[in-house]
Amino acid sequence: MRAIHAFVAVQLRIGAALSNAAEARFRAWARPRTDAVHAVACAPADSEARLRRYATTTAFADELVTTNAANLACRAGRLLCNGEKSSGARIVKTGDVLTLARPPERRTAVPEDEEKRGAWISKRERLLAALRDEDRHAPPLQVLYEDDAMAVVLKPAGVHAMSWRNTLKRRQLCLDDVLPLVLEPSRAADALPAPLPRHRLDARVAGPVAIAKSRSAHVALGRAFEQNEVDKEYGALVVGAVASGTVDAPIDGLPSTTVVTARGQTPCAVDGVLTDVALKPVTGRRHQLRRHCGETLGAPILGDDLYGGPRKGIGLFLYCRRLALAHPLEPRRLVACEIDEPRRFGRHRAKARKGWDWAREHGEL
Repeated sequence: MRAIHAFVAVQLRIGAALSNAAEARFRAWARPRTDAVHAVACAPADSEARLRRYATTTAFADELVTTNAANLACRAGRLLCNGEKSSGARIVKTGDVLTLARPPERRTAVPEDEEKRGAWISKRERLLAALRDEDRHAPPLQVLYEDDAMAVVLKPAGVHAMSWRNTLKRRQLCLDDVLPLVLEPSRAADALPAPLPRHRLDARVAGPVAIAKSRSAHVALGRAFEQNEVDKEYGALVVGAVASGTVDAPIDGLPSTTVVTARGQTPCAVDGVLTDVALKPVTGRRHQLRRHCGETLGAPILGDDLYGGPRKGIGLFLYCRRLALAHPLEPRRLVACEIDEPRRFGRHRAKARKGWDWAREHGEL
C-alpha cells in the first residue's frame, strides 16, 4: 500500500511539474503586443484599385500576403476603410485611410483564475499527449527543424494543422493549439505572440508543416507558398496499375498539374494490385492529389472513400514525404525535411501479399 501511495505521489509531482513547465512556456510566448493598429493613406495609381488588392500589394504588403487574407480581414472588421467595415471588393480612392488591426492572440492568454488556469493547461497537455504518430513509436510531437524565425514540425495523421472556432471545445486535435508547448519562444525582434502554421495539410495526412515564429518569416513563408516556391513530395498507395507521367487536369475550372512516379506494385487478392507512387504537386488545389488519382487516373488512393477508394475506415494511405524551401530570412539556405514512410504502409503491403499467396495456393484467383 505504501508503494502505491508513493507511486501516486510521484505521478502527481510529475503532473504538477509538467503543468508548471507548460504554463511557463505559454507565458514566455504570450508577450505584450506592439503597434497593434496602424493606418495608411491611399494614393492608388489605378483608379479601379480594389481594397483587397491595394492592401496586399501596397498598403499592408508585409501583413496581408494574399487577397484571401485581405478578404478575411475585411470580414472580421480588422481591415477598415475610413473607419468603416468594408468589402474587399470596394474601390479605394486617393485620400481614403486604411487601418489594419492585428488579430487577437487569445490562445496564448493563460487565465488568471487558478481553477480555470489548471483546466486550461491540462486540456492542452491532453491534446499534446494524443498527438502521437499512428505507430505509437515516436515522441508526442517531432520538431524536425527550429530556429528563431521558423520551425518545421511533423504533423501526425488525424490532426488539423490549424484550429478554428470551437475546435478545442469539440476535442478536435489541432496542431497550433499545442505548438507553444514544444517550440522555444523566438528571440527575434518581431517575434510572434504564438507560433503559426503557414500552410494547410489535410487532417488525414501526416507530414512536415512549416511554422512561422516571427512576423518577417510569417510574411516570407506565406509568399513562398502562394508563389509555388516550395518543393513538396508525397507518397501514396493507390489501387490499380499506374505508370509514371504528368497529370494535367483542371480542378474546379483551375489548371492543376501533378507529377506521378510509380515505384513498385504489390498484388492483392481483394484490390487486384496496389501501386506505390510518389506524387509531386506543381499547383496547389484542394484535394488535388486525391482527385487526380481517383478521378483522372482511375486509381484512387487506398482508404480514400471520398474519391472512389475502397476500404473505408482503414485510414488514408497518403503522407507528405518531403518539404523543402528557402529559409525565409536567408534565401540562399535551404531548409529540407524528409520523413520515413509510416509503418502501416509496409504492414498493409505484407498483408496484401500474404492474402494473394494464400488465394493462389487455394485456387481462388
